[in-house]
Amino acid sequence: MQELFYLPGVRAAVRGLPWHALLLLGTVLAGEAVQRWLHLPRMLGWIAVGALLGPHALGAIDSAALAAMAPIVQVAMGVVLFELGQRVDPAWLRRNPGLLGTSALEAVCAFGAVFAVLLAVDAPPLIAAVAAAIGISTSPAVILTVARELRAQGQVTERALLLSALNSAYAFVAVGGLMSWVAREHALDWRAAVLYPLYLVFGSLVAALAFAWGTLALLRLLGRRHDAQFLCVLALVAVAVWAADVLRLSTALTLLAYGVGIRILDRRRLFVALSFGRVGAILLILLFALTAARLDWRLVGSGALAGGVLVAARLAGKQIGVLALAPLAALPVRKASLLALALAPMSAVAIVLLHDTARLYPRLGAELGAIVVSAIAIMELLGPLLAHFALVRAGEAAPHEV
Repeated sequence: MQELFYLPGVRAAVRGLPWHALLLLGTVLAGEAVQRWLHLPRMLGWIAVGALLGPHALGAIDSAALAAMAPIVQVAMGVVLFELGQRVDPAWLRRNPGLLGTSALEAVCAFGAVFAVLLAVDAPPLIAAVAAAIGISTSPAVILTVARELRAQGQVTERALLLSALNSAYAFVAVGGLMSWVAREHALDWRAAVLYPLYLVFGSLVAALAFAWGTLALLRLLGRRHDAQFLCVLALVAVAVWAADVLRLSTALTLLAYGVGIRILDRRRLFVALSFGRVGAILLILLFALTAARLDWRLVGSGALAGGVLVAARLAGKQIGVLALAPLAALPVRKASLLALALAPMSAVAIVLLHDTARLYPRLGAELGAIVVSAIAIMELLGPLLAHFALVRAGEAAPHEV
């Protein structure tokens, strides 16, 4: 027997490190430093730490640790999308049809602009179309986090949150629809080409409806007690994420529709206005850090030109779409321009779309990755700054937060 048998093994200790806790600590410290000394959004610090520690940089968090923390990313994204779905007000869209028109037009313009410029730089048509569909999406987590940090309230803030929710839905439907083209290109069975997009979209909506009905049934038993509803909804969001993954549905579309469904079906006002508070803040920090850690930064160089073109075309498309219908949507031109800037962030939703596509069609995912990862890497840094600038310039940030 060794004399020092009681001492711990170094390798075992390192393997057992609670990386999620260390990552959280590092991101919080970096976020506070960025906000205090650089007066920039905290999430830039969170993103920097995640990218630095990830497997494609220093490797302090390797692929195995990242895979072990994947459920945290899924639940965090689920919470964000559910909360955003709760903010979608169908009555507002009915009262202001120009707002819905603006949402649809800016999505179409963003798709068209990205598709056209990627074709111009010799990207294959299928790759250009899928990248353009992903480019429709706006990161709801970025807008929600920036709005909370600034304590922003007003027309630009509320419209940005609403349009980011609709953009996410459009992007998932568009990518799902393009899967039939992908299946034909890869010589797959025609049934897969036709049935898979239908299963993806309608299956996600049916699952969301089932969870919304189930949640409201439970709320009838729980009543309007805030704490009980908070725990119930948080648990159900986690179960909904698991169910969407098991059923191979769109997690993001399911959770977004889940939040919207509760708002529409809750005619007795059983659901209290929930704030995920500190739990939500922790999940958001980990979402940004782990999203940055998952990015393969080695792809940025190879796809820098196409990624930069995608970003520029996407921003131009959103500006054109929002400004074109600004009078119909009852929004001054200056605020419409700022709203388009607030829709610039592109992060976690785009990564989910890319990973879902790569999981089904690995060869397509490899070709698509260089373009989309480059664009996401650019917008990881530029998106929060543009959203922050837009909400501050719109005069909607709390005075002491400016």
